Amino acid sequence: MNKDLEEILKILKVLMDTPSVSNQKDISKKLLNDISKMMPKDLIIKEYDFDGYGSLVIANALDDFDIAFCTHIDVVPCEEYKYVSKGDRVYGRGAIDMKGAVAACLHLFKNLDTDKKVALFITSDEEIAGNCAKCLVDKYPNIKLAIIPDGGKDFELIAEEKGLLQLELSIKTKSSHASQPYNGVNAITSLYDCYLKLLEKYPLPLNAADYKTSINLSKLIGGDALNQVPDYAKMYLDIRHVVGDLKENIINFIKSINPNIEIKIVGSGIAFTTDINNHNIKEYLAACEKELGFKPKITKTESTSDAIYFSAKNIPTVLMNPVGDYAHHPGEFVEKDSLLKLYNIYKKILKEGVIK
Repeated sequence: MNKDLEEILKILKVLMDTPSVSNQKDISKKLLNDISKMMPKDLIIKEYDFDGYGSLVIANALDDFDIAFCTHIDVVPCEEYKYVSKGDRVYGRGAIDMKGAVAACLHLFKNLDTDKKVALFITSDEEIAGNCAKCLVDKYPNIKLAIIPDGGKDFELIAEEKGLLQLELSIKTKSSHASQPYNGVNAITSLYDCYLKLLEKYPLPLNAADYKTSINLSKLIGGDALNQVPDYAKMYLDIRHVVGDLKENIINFIKSINPNIEIKIVGSGIAFTTDINNHNIKEYLAACEKELGFKPKITKTESTSDAIYFSAKNIPTVLMNPVGDYAHHPGEFVEKDSLLKLYNIYKKILKEGVIK
């Protein structure tokens, strides 16, 4: 086995055998501490705590980075947290999302060879908030190119990610006996009617290629007794919107359906876009083509990532994953050789890329 790949996989096993679920703050902080001990003494390592969630910045300069890699070690819950090697793949929670890429980045920084000013951000709350990444970008806004291996698959370059809008809708109506529905107004069906009208305006996508705004009814709560028309209900919606569908327009449409519905925003994130004609993005793509032997596919994805915080500050941002699939799924995997290719792409951009 290639020596670099062997070292990447050793690091990956340590990462994946650690159950660093987002809400397990102490476990994540211990893992971050173990990571800092892996790094060479000549690198600058800064530890941060944002609302109890730990983060690391590993760098060869204090600020004004030519390139910043942004990664996360937190994962979503599962039954078993274990590195499983089968043939040319590694299976297990975090393999593709995103401990495989973290391992490649750590091996890169353990063997850093570049005249560029570079940093590696490692956060522990991406799966639930992303506040750590936002705070780090606020602290280090002068970045010429951000690289985030947390979107798409198979070395696709993600040019757009949907924005996030999570809403709590509630309504107070009039109760009555269940046998006399004409004397009351059903709060549950009032909210559900609103959802059906939303689907008329924003039909659900049929597949990944059907790239448009989606509205998921995540939770519907209401009613106190089986023999009563409910006079109060809450409905929770998870909306992933394309760049052209503005949050304000979606909210205003809900208001137009039923002005008695109260609307509370419980989660929000901007849509991510990147300029593929940007010089630094082109330099990264050139490094990819040299290593992979083909031009990466430019595509869009439904998910949301920490890339939005870089995009919000107009920092050119590469969003690209190695080969793998099934994030947050029992069959999650990453292909071993793709981690070596990712590492080699990073080496090329650090050594040969002209970053302006």
